[in-house]
Amino acid sequence: MKLILSIVVLFSVCFYCKAQTSDFDSLVVSFGTRVGPFFEDSISVPSIYKGKDFNISLADSSIGFKTKTIVINSPNPNSLFPLSYSVIYKGHVISLFEPGHYACFRLSDFSRNKNLEAALNKRKFKAHWLIDNKLYGLSKGRFWYLNSSNNWIKTQKLPLKVNSKSHLYENKDYIVFSDCNGEWGGTVYFYNRETKETYFTEATCANTVTKDEEGFKILSHLGHEGGSADLKLVPDPTKLTNLKNLKTKRINIETNEFSNSTKHVAELFDFYWIQLFSSFEWEDKILYVVHWQNRTFLAEINGNKVLIVDPLFNSDLYTHEPITKKYASGEIFINLDDYGTAVEREISMILIRDKEIIKIDWNKKH
Repeated sequence: MKLILSIVVLFSVCFYCKAQTSDFDSLVVSFGTRVGPFFEDSISVPSIYKGKDFNISLADSSIGFKTKTIVINSPNPNSLFPLSYSVIYKGHVISLFEPGHYACFRLSDFSRNKNLEAALNKRKFKAHWLIDNKLYGLSKGRFWYLNSSNNWIKTQKLPLKVNSKSHLYENKDYIVFSDCNGEWGGTVYFYNRETKETYFTEATCANTVTKDEEGFKILSHLGHEGGSADLKLVPDPTKLTNLKNLKTKRINIETNEFSNSTKHVAELFDFYWIQLFSSFEWEDKILYVVHWQNRTFLAEINGNKVLIVDPLFNSDLYTHEPITKKYASGEIFINLDDYGTAVEREISMILIRDKEIIKIDWNKKH
């Protein structure tokens, strides 16, 4: 009886080990050669790396997201990448290409909806956004929104900086947006809908904003040198510096202009030699899109512990200024750029719905 029990236990342990390594085999192989500040030691799962700022280990098994990559051709062969970041609107991915025309792709099968395109392309636009479930566009220096009859209506100036990037977060009280100057810093802004005041603090460079009972959580990353990532908590944006108090709208983070803001911002973690491109809530977990050692994967983070929970695409997926948003319809959408491919233009998108993750590339795989 003892012999049989021992065999069962041994079989269970071995089976567990095999499941773990087979789920993450490509990642483990790619981590075999370490460079930069990392120790030149061999990897023994589940521990992958132990360092000063953080530790990395493998989960017992991966979440098992179903992943796939598709390629969509732009409607204009002379304009390979959108003018502004794509959005999800009424069951479609809405993208804008030169010379200012929309392309609409159904979420169900990513086929084009040319009837919707005809309705949207009655004007030429330079940029577009989705705010409060309304589609906005910039045309000839003026802002327009699309009404329920698919007609463009002129509206007032939007409460965010006009650039190709989307805002990061919105609720009934605030619209949150940001800018990024790379190694020279960045800023996150909180526009108060009621008072029409804008507050700001440093964030280099914000890619995801979420809100819970503690306040606003700002995830930032930078690829300069070995890369870095941090998570900040802003309990009350009205305690931050008011933008109108500055003599100039050009913000230099090396001055004391943030001195009134930093004491109202809590640092939850601050890592070096790792990048976090995104975070999103899935079931009861907060998952991070992590880039480390030329691989990108999904992980949970608890303090300084990084737990790899899914190999994602088992690839070296990289981006510079991504933006993540969760839509009212339930989808999570990540816009990806790459300076080497298209400067600040969107080259890919990641769509997360249920237990499926789809990477959508423009024109060819990136």
